[in-house]
Amino acid sequence: PKQMPSLHVHRRRRSLAMTLLILATLLLSAFKTTSAAPNERAISIVNESGRRVEVYWIHPDTGEMVLQSTPDILAGATFALNSYVGHAFEVRELPAKKTAVCGGEGDVCRVDYFTVNENSDQIIMINEGVEIEHTDSKSNTEKSAPN
Repeated sequence: PKQMPSLHVHRRRRSLAMTLLILATLLLSAFKTTSAAPNERAISIVNESGRRVEVYWIHPDTGEMVLQSTPDILAGATFALNSYVGHAFEVRELPAKKTAVCGGEGDVCRVDYFTVNENSDQIIMINEGVEIEHTDSKSNTEKSAPN
């Protein structure tokens, strides 16, 4: 009669199979990471305006505004966004909840724009007055370079 493999052999095979599965998953994950679009960028949007804002992606062909920040970005909050080089965005001030008015002249809600560039480490600061300050790895390097 044929002898059945021992429990030890079954455990080794199962352990080897699990190791191979984990290795395959890691390789697939690494492939996905390295095969990401070369023009993809991670953006940090920091709201220092003192007001609530919304961020809209502007469709390049239709001009349609697509809300990205659901529901909004509170004053003092940071919002992470994945995007692509060349994508344009509009930042809109929202009316204050208590007064239902915005902070612009004539109580108008203020707006500003930014476009994702080719550099890494992009930070979009929404400053007082809903004015955008766009920094990235290149502008930060230039600022820190000795004169």
